[in-house]
Amino acid sequence: MPRTVHGLLDEAASRRPGALALRDDIEALTFGDWAAASLNLAALMQRSGVRKGDLVGVCCGKTILLPVAFTAVSSLGARFLAVSPDWPETTFRRLLPASPKSILVCFDGLPAHPGDTRRMTVARSETLEGRLKPGEMPDVDSSEDFYMNVTSASTGLPKMARASHEALIANTRGICSALGLTAEDVQMSLFSAHSHPHELFMRGLLLGGATVLTEGRYPRTAMDLIADAGVTVLMGLPPQLDGLARSAGRERRSLSRLRLAEAGGMHSSQTFLSRFHDLSGVDAVAVWGSAETSGVALYGDPNREGLANVVEGYSVELDDPSGNVVSGDGEGELRVSGTPVVNGYQGDRMSTEEFFRDGWFLTGDVFRRESGVLHFLGRRGGLIKSAGLKVFPLEVELAVLRHPDVLDAAVYGEEQPGRGETVVARVVLRPGAELPSPVLREFLRGLLDAYKIPRKFLFVPDLPRTPSGKIDRAALGSPPSKADWKGELLRTDVEIVRLINHRASAMALSSAPFDPSWVEEQLDNAVGHNNGSVSDDTVRSIMSAIIHSLADR
Repeated sequence: MPRTVHGLLDEAASRRPGALALRDDIEALTFGDWAAASLNLAALMQRSGVRKGDLVGVCCGKTILLPVAFTAVSSLGARFLAVSPDWPETTFRRLLPASPKSILVCFDGLPAHPGDTRRMTVARSETLEGRLKPGEMPDVDSSEDFYMNVTSASTGLPKMARASHEALIANTRGICSALGLTAEDVQMSLFSAHSHPHELFMRGLLLGGATVLTEGRYPRTAMDLIADAGVTVLMGLPPQLDGLARSAGRERRSLSRLRLAEAGGMHSSQTFLSRFHDLSGVDAVAVWGSAETSGVALYGDPNREGLANVVEGYSVELDDPSGNVVSGDGEGELRVSGTPVVNGYQGDRMSTEEFFRDGWFLTGDVFRRESGVLHFLGRRGGLIKSAGLKVFPLEVELAVLRHPDVLDAAVYGEEQPGRGETVVARVVLRPGAELPSPVLREFLRGLLDAYKIPRKFLFVPDLPRTPSGKIDRAALGSPPSKADWKGELLRTDVEIVRLINHRASAMALSSAPFDPSWVEEQLDNAVGHNNGSVSDDTVRSIMSAIIHSLADR
């Protein structure tokens, strides 16, 4: 088997050049067409200066241009990043900063916040109809990083999980074998173009089968494509699949072309799985995976809740809170190892060291094992999963706290039937402040992805706290979490900055010039209130630095 992603395309184009490979809302490509378009786009990228090792952000909808760009970037030995046009500016600058080694390739118009990143714009016709050939192509090893899949670390800041060609191919080969997929299957996913985009088309590429891509968002569109394109395998979130089955039932539409539905991205309940099968007559299988595992690593038995099977190439264990392996039945945090597991986060050594240890990825997902079947219980650290997308409360809290009228905030997930969790924020305003929910929501649009912005704001006089002063997550309704030292540090830093500004304002009230002789009295007062583990000398030194720095402004 080829050892690179573009090698898979070369093999498929050689073996089945006239076979249908890709179809979107406009047209279709054979494997021969795909290979020619990929070479043409690689040549255009070369002319724009793309070289081996460069980071290529691709802004593209869910069309055949996405897999064409994927294989073109692979052939150049560069690294692929799917860019969402809806990213806030902070995310864009963090993931694709201006650099000679990064470029933004746009098919469907520039993103809202392109920043200063070098960019090229390519028309659909120029990509698919041109027949340019690239110059000298680099040697690409299967172990080289290729696929930058966006996810979140413990603070919720966007990260890029770096997957090699080998990892992607191992994952795809494993899940195809596990589900019995073949070149005769026609595959379609309801996921977006920016969330695990490789799963939209990698299986068809590896097998030499057909893949259907659509920008359509409604069940009727999916039903039409299942019938017209002969879709046999469908992947989606449980609410998407549930809506499809219900719509088919109401309209008396048959889904008989399907033979399998994969339900991923969030928990699949027995109620959903049974209802989908009863309404559609199609087997539904629950799957679990992540950016860090390069895709699906666990899957269930048809129409049965839980994850009973491990995809070939992976090993899984459960760890109890003390870090001991749970053998047999019991509860613990899932950890995963194997060839498809990525080797860390790009440019984030701290998060890599925290989540990747001794060859294992620590998922943060807590499961209960019963008779060999894993049942999802929740997420370490209070992570919210809204419609299959990860939302870290801390990231949202820090964004809310940036509003000048907000004194304190706590964010948690609230269960919504058929949707998973929705993001809720409890907000404490400064005395006398008035802040309507629409105003706060608009403020957050420049700081957060749309799906992370709370759907509900509850304005409260204060937040529940534990005896140690931490937010009482259990009282909020979110599950108790493990100690989150990063989160506590970040929230503490926010409070320190507030207090420094408050002190500066208080110092400005004095019309007299700064009096150095009064500093000692202030330092004695501060030290007199020190009943913690920090030494009096350290407190005195820090306070002295703050006072003198503010006086020198």
